[in-house]
Amino acid sequence: MTPLGIVAILGAIASMLSYSRRPGRSRRITLQFVLSLATFGVLWFATGSNVARESMMSLPLHMICHILVMFIVPMGVVGSSFIRSLWWVLDAPTRRRVLTWWYRGRSWRAPKWLFHPLCAALVLNVVMVAAHVPDVFDYVMGRTWAMEWLMEPVFLLSGLFFFHFLIPSAPRHNHVKIRYQFSMVLTTVVEMFFLAMAMSIFTSTSWYSVLTPGHGMAMMPGMARTVAAAFSQQRLAAGILWICGDFWAGPVLVVIILRVIKRDGSVFKALERQSSRLSGVTG
Repeated sequence: MTPLGIVAILGAIASMLSYSRRPGRSRRITLQFVLSLATFGVLWFATGSNVARESMMSLPLHMICHILVMFIVPMGVVGSSFIRSLWWVLDAPTRRRVLTWWYRGRSWRAPKWLFHPLCAALVLNVVMVAAHVPDVFDYVMGRTWAMEWLMEPVFLLSGLFFFHFLIPSAPRHNHVKIRYQFSMVLTTVVEMFFLAMAMSIFTSTSWYSVLTPGHGMAMMPGMARTVAAAFSQQRLAAGILWICGDFWAGPVLVVIILRVIKRDGSVFKALERQSSRLSGVTG
């Protein structure tokens, strides 16, 4: 069992326990509970199932698990208010003491620049690019412990950091500036797009020796087919990275646009407002 596979099982148990202890379970709370269970099911599938083990030998499967752990699971964890629901696992007196300490007695505060939405976007994109640098990828894919204890947890944590600024976690509302939200999403989508092109269009060989047996050796009979298969895997993985960007970015952009409409009345009024602001700055 992998570390995140264990986290998935414990998360599902904690979700059921907190839901059973919550008074007045409304429709919203029930939907959040169902979403949290589905999310931890996806996390187990991507990190603890046979598919996760097979992804250590298949770049397309690895890319699917990568997208699930870094994007889909964090969206589900944040959207289901799972972290907030954990307060209900505690009994009432302990919960009051912990919450009082957290909101009033806690002396340490993280610096504002560290917990800034643009910092979260930078962290997520750096992690995503670094994970696909050939030397890093070959090292991790060649060592199961590095994938399970380093890469997958970093994927999950960077995703949680990123989507915390984009998705509301009811009853908490999102107060991040709209321009920051657009910047985070568009920057990440563009980065995924260029990474996918670099892996497929801008190269004619496989980047990763761990997926190409005999890499760096003299070409042996039959090896050309293996090298071609490795490059084909890489191109398929690039397509998955490209297409999967739409699965998370599309819904998030729709939510952001709805926030713009709620704030300004319409998208055109928002554009007019921004144009007036820019005119005032340039004038």
